[in-house]
Amino acid sequence: MSFSRVQDQAVAMRLLSSIIRKGRIPSGLLLWGPDGVGKRLAAFEMAKAVNCLDLQGDACDTCLSCRKAISGNHPDIKMVAPAGKARLIVVKTVDDINETTAFRPFEGRRRIFIIEEADRMNEAAQNHFLKTLEEPASPTLFVLVTSHPRALLPTVRSRCQSVRFGSLRVETVADLLVRQRGVDPAIAGAAAALSQGQMSRALDLVESDRRKMVLEVIDRLRRGEDPLLVGEWFSAYLQKVEAAITAAVKAGPDTDDDTETSGEESRDGRRGKEEVEAEVAGRMRKERYELVYLFQAWYRDVLVYATTGDASRVMNRDRISDLTPAPGANHAAKLEALDTAWLYLERNLNPGRVFRDLFFALAG
Repeated sequence: MSFSRVQDQAVAMRLLSSIIRKGRIPSGLLLWGPDGVGKRLAAFEMAKAVNCLDLQGDACDTCLSCRKAISGNHPDIKMVAPAGKARLIVVKTVDDINETTAFRPFEGRRRIFIIEEADRMNEAAQNHFLKTLEEPASPTLFVLVTSHPRALLPTVRSRCQSVRFGSLRVETVADLLVRQRGVDPAIAGAAAALSQGQMSRALDLVESDRRKMVLEVIDRLRRGEDPLLVGEWFSAYLQKVEAAITAAVKAGPDTDDDTETSGEESRDGRRGKEEVEAEVAGRMRKERYELVYLFQAWYRDVLVYATTGDASRVMNRDRISDLTPAPGANHAAKLEALDTAWLYLERNLNPGRVFRDLFFALAG
């Protein structure tokens, strides 16, 4: 059955199935929880099940309605996602939604809008959306998907039935990495543990060189290399990452027409440049946080493994032989230094200096 595709979310799936079976479908659903745990998939399965011709509280995946949904051709299932260089859902998008709901669904019992990253809806758009969310003019279900529900206005949240999603089991993430991506089981196990049950983070770990760079820094410091030189090498790596992110952002589709300020941008190109810089800065901020997280995971593992000797309790499971602490090393102090580094990055201190000082502390 359709909802069974969403793994490790039994409570959420029972609730969604019950809503359909009892016919008590609200105008708004809020699916929230960590990134990469199946919220978007659940929203799509909900959309299929609502209009399924089988009427069994789940999608049959065989009727005409389900087949159209699977192929992406169902006229009553609409996907809404942040657009433009600022990656926002703006008033113009909400106006289009409001206008569409004025008409009855084409062929299904209800029209379903799946709003991805609903927290990226700016405040003006959220206010514009309130009346339609509460009383759509035609049979409509809005499924809001977000990892940051508190970024939505309380008035929006109060108009939705909330469904919470938890983290995936480590075994589930590892199995998906092996079966779907062909990742080596040992690496998949480590990535799954480090992901803390978030499939998106696990995929990022196996597809990027972020963890490789963190382990290289740790190995260099363990060999006694000068922390200043290691810091310079790491700064060069961050510069390459930023250059790659900048190129990717600039290469994205020119979607200025999707923003409310497109006319102003056409008169003054500086706003577009500022938006690009803001997106790059946001992605680099996340990159630095993820790097600090990987350092924290390593030194946390060293302490746990030294204390318990239990390999199942560590996250870097493919590097067990390297988790033996150096004689006299104070790993508690290193974890404290990492907490300080995180705090300094949150306060927007110079990242190069933050990591340089951090490496001196980790070398001790």
